[in-house]
Amino acid sequence: MTMDPWAIDPRPDRRGPRSIAVLLVIGAVLLGLAGLDALQHGALEDLPDGQVEMTIETPNLNDEVEVTPEQYQAFHDEARESGAYAWRGWSLVVGMSLVGVGSLGLFALKPWGPRLASFGAIVALVGGSVGGFRFQAAAEATMEGMLVETQTYLALACSVMTGLCLAMAALPLFNHRARLALFSEEE
Repeated sequence: MTMDPWAIDPRPDRRGPRSIAVLLVIGAVLLGLAGLDALQHGALEDLPDGQVEMTIETPNLNDEVEVTPEQYQAFHDEARESGAYAWRGWSLVVGMSLVGVGSLGLFALKPWGPRLASFGAIVALVGGSVGGFRFQAAAEATMEGMLVETQTYLALACSVMTGLCLAMAALPLFNHRARLALFSEEE
């Protein structure tokens, strides 16, 4: 007895979208907190001396080019003036808020859930990338050595993390069994 592979009727997958929704909530909280941190740092006229010392201590031990506290404060001033903190902060806070609400809709298997989460991830991806590259430009203009490379890696990490959120948010829209669970009322 042979079975026709085209005769298989797939069942809706309700667990997969809900698992993705839980992961999206976790990612939205973490990246949203990173956005709040950027907004708080952007609101400071000068960074606290202890924070600057702690930030430059390890790179100064391992790098032949030593960054002074004044250079790091100049980096902070340049990043504030270029809007790097605002771009990264507001886009992550707004985008991840939309991802969080969208993931609740996804958990409830509502079709608007992954759409809203995808839109929020796009907002965070674009704004976070713009902010990250402004941080990188501010670092190149004011510092040398390892801390410039660190800003480059942070810009890439922000883009990768928000890109992963976008991929996970959009996945239920492309997976056939997930679409059956999400759009069962519409068909």
